[in-house]
Amino acid sequence: MRITLILLAGAATGMAASLKRTVLKQHNRARALHGAAKLKWSNELAGIAQSHTNTCVFSHKIDGDYGQNIGWASAASGGDDDAVNEMADMITDAWYGEVSKFTEYGASTPNTARLGEWGHFTQVVWNATTEVGCAYSTCNAGAAHMFICNYSPPGNVGGQYAVNVAPKV
Repeated sequence: MRITLILLAGAATGMAASLKRTVLKQHNRARALHGAAKLKWSNELAGIAQSHTNTCVFSHKIDGDYGQNIGWASAASGGDDDAVNEMADMITDAWYGEVSKFTEYGASTPNTARLGEWGHFTQVVWNATTEVGCAYSTCNAGAAHMFICNYSPPGNVGGQYAVNVAPKV
């Protein structure tokens, strides 16, 4: 399977139980590396994400008190459960992969001019975040998947990085 990922530093199908488990496992594994508590699943946040992914518009839409990560995957194999789980796994890994670009641990407000380089990572491990809800939609006549995770409380809040983004433990 060939997968191409596009990440933004901001025909619909629902989230299968296996995909919810994949999302929580990937997020909580990354969070544990930084001493952050496990996330719980939020159907409300997932519903908001689903409404957004249904539009297949690759841009942030935050109209509430939550944070958001967006990913886009092009998969030759379509949208079977295994392919979608792999897509969610790869996108979450890519978000966490920004860890190498974040170097300002301990700063209350890091240089946010570089937020696009590490903002997905900091949202994934943001300690004060307790809930995540994600969704995907198949777009472009089945050629691509749009994947969104919403987070509450939101991360990437100025003045709060030092207490919410810890280095690896």
